[in-house]
Amino acid sequence: MVQSKPARASVVLALALFLVALGCGGARAQARSASVSYDIYTGGLQILELDASISLDGGSYDLSAKLRTRGLMSTLFPWEQSNRVAGTTAEPFPAPRVFEQRGNFRGKERSVEIAYRDGRIAQLAVAPVGAEDNDREPVPVDDVAGALDPLTGIVALLLRLEAGGSCDGRYDGFDGRRRFTMELVDRGTEAIEVPGAPGGPGPARVCDFVYRQTAGYARRVSWGPDRQRDPREGRFWIGDPRQVAPGVALTRLPLRMEVENSFGRMLAHLRPPAPR
Repeated sequence: MVQSKPARASVVLALALFLVALGCGGARAQARSASVSYDIYTGGLQILELDASISLDGGSYDLSAKLRTRGLMSTLFPWEQSNRVAGTTAEPFPAPRVFEQRGNFRGKERSVEIAYRDGRIAQLAVAPVGAEDNDREPVPVDDVAGALDPLTGIVALLLRLEAGGSCDGRYDGFDGRRRFTMELVDRGTEAIEVPGAPGGPGPARVCDFVYRQTAGYARRVSWGPDRQRDPREGRFWIGDPRQVAPGVALTRLPLRMEVENSFGRMLAHLRPPAPR
């Protein structure tokens, strides 16, 4: 349930993987854009929806998304969050310019703004601050040197996939509150079926991931067992979105994703377009 902060962290992790995989098809220099939506379930009930968009223009990228609760969950736990990152895809590694995150849970605002210069954090603004955020431990300045926002590290890995590489990789990240590591392992390809897709099962690249928080722990944990130090595992499947949503300009998108949260497994599917 999204009232849990660990669950919300898992949602953001899932968001990162969805968004950055949007740009993994086609040549880097070609201008591309797309907007897609995902339905997200736990225990067979839809709890969230995600509207995402990407623009890749020459050597730059701009990713944005909005998450919100759905159904009964939106009545019990009204929550929404917007995320955006913009940067350049210059070799040898994508470099963010700005990362922004804004959320609202039951009328309480949360935000993160990070500005980068030469691949390092130049400015950081977080609200509420650590003392007002469950007495969160500050992340030492030295620990965030070279750490990327939640989206750009996966951009780099999937650009490598675009160039013929595999999902295998690792990066260090910082979301403005938490320091973390992300490890990905390529599991080859398999056929999957997405609900509502008219074409039946299709091939998809399978990538497993493990997220580990390494700093920025909340000292006060009021939402149940303290699982901040537990690894979070998940899997995503990247395939041709045209088997689900004909007319999408990109050749590969996340078709499905599973990620752990505090209450079990969270499952997301690319949403087919509404009948005309």
